[in-house]
Amino acid sequence: MLKFFTNKNNGIIIYIILLMTMTFSVRANNNLILTTIPLISKYYLNFNSIEIGILAAVAVGSTGIMSAFVNSKLCSKKRRVLFISSIVIYSILEPLFYFSDKYNIWFFVIFSGFFFGSVMPNIISSAGTIKNKKTRERTLTLYTLSLSASLVIGPLIESYILLYFNLYQLFLFFIPFGIIAIILSFKIKFPDENNNKSKKRINVFRNDGFKLSVFNNISYDTPFALILTFGGIFARTEFNAPYSFIEILLAGFFGLSFLSRFYLSYKPAKKLYITTIISIIITIVGLIMIYFSNSLIIYFIIICFLGIPHGLTFPTSLTALSRSFNEDEISIANTYFYALMMFLAVLVPSVSGLMVYSIGLRYTFLLFSVPVIILFILILYEYGRIPEINN
Repeated sequence: MLKFFTNKNNGIIIYIILLMTMTFSVRANNNLILTTIPLISKYYLNFNSIEIGILAAVAVGSTGIMSAFVNSKLCSKKRRVLFISSIVIYSILEPLFYFSDKYNIWFFVIFSGFFFGSVMPNIISSAGTIKNKKTRERTLTLYTLSLSASLVIGPLIESYILLYFNLYQLFLFFIPFGIIAIILSFKIKFPDENNNKSKKRINVFRNDGFKLSVFNNISYDTPFALILTFGGIFARTEFNAPYSFIEILLAGFFGLSFLSRFYLSYKPAKKLYITTIISIIITIVGLIMIYFSNSLIIYFIIICFLGIPHGLTFPTSLTALSRSFNEDEISIANTYFYALMMFLAVLVPSVSGLMVYSIGLRYTFLLFSVPVIILFILILYEYGRIPEINN
């Protein structure tokens, strides 16, 4: 037992805690923006559902642009400079949402999303600098666990604040998270890369493990983006839920996500396809049940259960990704993976905004189960092509 507490192991443990704290801080601030802006747009600025969808789309779209076209093109040293600078700028922009109106809110959303695009891919890649495969995979799961923790604790804090303050004032209370993120950003490690042009052309899109990770994550990113943009609006429009309860709703959703990831951190998935099947079945059933929900309590229970696949899917995708690339390739693979998720997430708020405007909230949730069913078939096909990824 005492052998475990060597200087080397202590250093790894401290670094993992640093990564988790950093992840918690930046994701809490980001989630505040993503979940509060639709409510402000709808109930304070009188945006219609199409405008709300476009606003959510440009937020993730600008994130994808930074991740794919800027961050992915830089060497490790320059990415570190960009990472720290982005944390500083993002932390300054976040409280400025307090001053947002129907015009400048577009500026704040676009630029905060843009600079956030260099944050999460580099934190994921930093977790990949740990040499031991088992420790690295556990760290990736702990990373996703800290994401979930921020998404539970953040809304709970927001819910309490909203008992006494309005949606705009929320942004001022989250300034300390930005300060923590700035301080810790200087301690984040970046992976060493071979500059001997082995950075040549790593064609990540032809890698079967990459395809599987993408299909797997899209299967939940699609309904998750819908819930993030219109889940709170659904609760308020259909059941007249107060703002403070909407945050409780999100906390319940992310609470079950947290428990799912906590379980994976304790007992990592051996057969990834089993976790995937469970996740997608819950997702399909949950989306259909939202259509039939007839009370706020029923809706709350359904949304909470939809947190389970949210908790299982992302760590499963990251594990599949880490098993498919070498250490000097994983940084690029992570960047393209994250960028692709962002670009695909642009479509969901845009399409869902148009659908809500055309056919209403309930039918939109129901019809979103269709692409998930199609992705389920594609994922099973990919698992059949690369059975070794389960080991």
